[in-house]
Amino acid sequence: MSWVANEVAGCRLKDQRLTQRLAVIVERLGAKPTASIPAACRGWGETQATYRFLSNERITAEEILEGHGQATVKRIAAEPVVLIVQDTTFLEYLKDGVGKGLGTLRETSREEHLLHPSVVFTPARVNLGVLTHRFWQRPEEPVGPLRAQRPIEEKESPRWVLGYDTACEVQRRCPETLVVSVADREGDIHEWFLAAAERAEEEQAAFVIRAKCNRRVAAHPQDTYLWEALRTAPVLGRTTIEVAAQARRAARQACLTVRARAVIFNRGRRRGGNLPPVRVQAVYVTEERPPPGEEPVEWMRLTNLPVDDFKTAQVILQWYRARWEIEIYFRILKQGCQIEKLRLDAPERLKRFSFE
Repeated sequence: MSWVANEVAGCRLKDQRLTQRLAVIVERLGAKPTASIPAACRGWGETQATYRFLSNERITAEEILEGHGQATVKRIAAEPVVLIVQDTTFLEYLKDGVGKGLGTLRETSREEHLLHPSVVFTPARVNLGVLTHRFWQRPEEPVGPLRAQRPIEEKESPRWVLGYDTACEVQRRCPETLVVSVADREGDIHEWFLAAAERAEEEQAAFVIRAKCNRRVAAHPQDTYLWEALRTAPVLGRTTIEVAAQARRAARQACLTVRARAVIFNRGRRRGGNLPPVRVQAVYVTEERPPPGEEPVEWMRLTNLPVDDFKTAQVILQWYRARWEIEIYFRILKQGCQIEKLRLDAPERLKRFSFE
């Protein structure tokens, strides 16, 4: 079985001819990933068939991804550990329209879409596939000033919890594999920690999240805050890393101190009622003696895995570093596949294409 046939075998489109067409489209675009649709297809007939497929209202984007998702789960089952990384990127889509009565002058409209995928990697950074693509547009009216007053169900935050739900479903289907959901600081949501704590053990995926909120934590003799609690945590060990040069920072070696401690986040305040306390493990890394004038390296990672020694803390830190692989995935979509430059005219076409 060819790689294309393997990736679309699990698709359940409403007509077998649609599945065959999907296989052809994937094969053509896979052979020429940087080309436009007409350049990738073999002739005008294939080009028209591809655009008709993308415009077909009988096909959902989720159905297109289903076969690849099933093939990805099979690859996951063969691994001892997988990292399911989720993040959000913006897709800017420019649409040209001829202005009425303006001759050759054109009017250009700009549409912005958000894409939130769950991409699977091994700890060695091998990409195993994509499980989900969540695709949406923000309302035209800005909601920023009112965001704090809205329940979480009306915000964009639930996408992170849904991404964790995906990891838990994979954990249920692949019991011999340790499934770890990895997220940047936007994933630091009390609802996520509760969702993990309330899961049955056999379907509870692990998580590693970059901390954002300096939450109040339970402590003796009195409550304190996350960063303060970890500054006094036991030192597990020390390590040295290479800090890359940036525009306003010279390259250097940084000596890092690693601490870890289990903490209990106090009740999360939400409109309509507080959320119950939840227990997580925090891993805190600091550069205690940075060069004069340089910002010290400082990382805070949250996980539901036990961290009892320096070796385990290092593993947690390395797993989070794999999060940067999704940035490469976004770069491939935008700069390699040129997804933002496609002339697909309609959001549904763009959505179906991104799932291919």
